[in-house]
Order: sequence, then C-alpha cells, then structure tokens
Amino acid sequence: MSPAISSISRLVEHISEGFKKKRKTVALFFDVTKAFDRKIHVPHENTWSTKRTLKTGVPQGSTLTTLLYSAYVNDIPQPSNGVELALFADDTALYLRGSSFRNTTSRLQRIIDELTRWLRLWRIKLNPDKSAAIRFNYSKHKKKFTVPHNAPTLRIDNAPIPWQHNYKYLGVTLNKHLHFQDHVAHVSKLTKFYQSCLYGMIGRKSKMSLRNKRSLYLMCIAPVTTYACPVFAHAAPSIIKKLQKIQNKFCRQATDAHWCVKNSVLHGDLELPTIYKFKKDASKRFFDMAQNHPNPLIVSAATYEPPPVHHYLKRPWNVLSDPPDALT
Repeated sequence: MSPAISSISRLVEHISEGFKKKRKTVALFFDVTKAFDRKIHVPHENTWSTKRTLKTGVPQGSTLTTLLYSAYVNDIPQPSNGVELALFADDTALYLRGSSFRNTTSRLQRIIDELTRWLRLWRIKLNPDKSAAIRFNYSKHKKKFTVPHNAPTLRIDNAPIPWQHNYKYLGVTLNKHLHFQDHVAHVSKLTKFYQSCLYGMIGRKSKMSLRNKRSLYLMCIAPVTTYACPVFAHAAPSIIKKLQKIQNKFCRQATDAHWCVKNSVLHGDLELPTIYKFKKDASKRFFDMAQNHPNPLIVSAATYEPPPVHHYLKRPWNVLSDPPDALT
C-alpha cells in the first residue's frame, strides 16, 4: 500500500465524512522552502568538493533523503482541538471540519502559530505564497467564489495564506467540492502529451508489435491515468469517461483498427481492462489491505458505511458497489 495514497485517502475521507454530517472542512497545505537542497561536501573519484556545514534540512539527491527528513521532523508537535496533521516527506497539511467557519479558522490559526514556532526553532521555512487554504464545501455545481465575503485570513508569520479553489496534494488535485474534475482534466492533458510523444512507436504507422505497444502503454501512460485511483474512482461516470476515451484512442491507433470495430473487441485483443474495471479492482485491493492495516488511522479511513449507490453524495468505497460501466 502506497503511503502517499493512504495519506490522500485519509484526507478525502475526513472531508467526505464532514459532507455527510453537513460540516465543512478547512484544509491548509504548506509549501516547505528548500527542504531537500541543502549542500554538503561529496567525493568524486579522488576529488572532494568544498566542505559545507549542513545546519538545517537534509542533503539533496540522497536515496535516504525522504527518510532523513521524516526523522528530522519526527518530534513535530501534534495539534489538539480536533485538528488533523498529515505529513508525507515535506508535504504538510492541517485540516479541521466544523459547523462554524469562523470558529474553525480561529482554531486552525492557533495551531498554525504553534507549528510556526516549532518550524522556526528547527530552521524550516514555509513559503506562504505557495501554500494554500481550501474550504471544502459540497455542491453539485462549481461556484466562482472560494470563501464567503469577509472571510478571515489565515497567516504564517503575518503573511496571508491564499484561499484557493484547488490544490495539488501528493499528485492529486483536490477541488473545494471534491468532484475531481480538475484532477481528471490535468491527468487527461498529461496523458495526451505522453501519447503524442510516443506516437511514433505506438501509432498506426508503427511497425512495432502489438505486444510491445501494449507494454509501452502500461509502463509510460497507464500509471499516469490510474495513479491514486482508489481516491477518485467514485467520481461521476462522465468524469471517468474522459479517461476511458483516451484509452479507447490508444487501442484504435495501436491496432490501426477501422472505425466500425467495437472498443470492447480492441480491449480484448490487447488484453486491457477498461479504466473503470482497473480502478474498481485497485480500489478493492486498497480497501482490503487498509482494513487490516496496523495503522489505526488508515483502518478508520477505510471502515465506514458508504451511502447508497444513487445517493447525492458518494464516497470512495461506493465504487465497489457501482454497476458495471458501458464501454463506449
């Protein structure tokens, strides 16, 4: 189980549980400045670089960098008053749900001040301009304003943290309504770019075997499409369908098939599962492992009763009970 996906899942479930209880979640995503680019002297053959004292942070490029940083911030103070702290390397998030927006932000500001003092002590600097605050509020439609008028401003050392509609956290773009349109739009754009770069090898005129074309797709393109899929697989079918269309296009180009050949036939020839089936299978594996995980935080994020299939609010576990999709 990927620790990054577990961390994102915890946050998404916290927000979703708030939606279920008619509560809104405020989340802060901090940008740590220069956590991994501290310099230190290194050997090369018989020559050593100029010696530099490593006062803060961890050296860049080391295979142990992430582990060293985790050890460096291991004694970070745990917040109180129901505020959740999520740490994954230098990706730091604070989040809290509540019925009163002003009460939630005031409680978060107190924790930010405590956290800032600790970070200052250990010479870890935050960049307020690249940090973000999001007020997650469920709605079927995307609203133009990020927060209500005259909303309080959260600050780091008196520098304001901007309120945003969305933020890319551990590779997943979360928007304030948790619809995942922004994430799928970004993934679609990136996937199309990779497909265009590889078109000479996987396109219609390529002499490469179907087996090798399929291998290239599974190694270079599919991981982009399906990364962290247990987190957003329950999104609306119209959203997931955008990713399926990209895979359909690959199948048609790779096989140089006529327009009248069905997509289901092409998927069968290439032995490729549909995007929906892959996400559903990956979600089942994820939740099976999460429910038996030694970390109680992960277990609590995976053990809940999902809303009915046709309920207005869906949660990640709903994908396991959704009816099969139609391959178009």
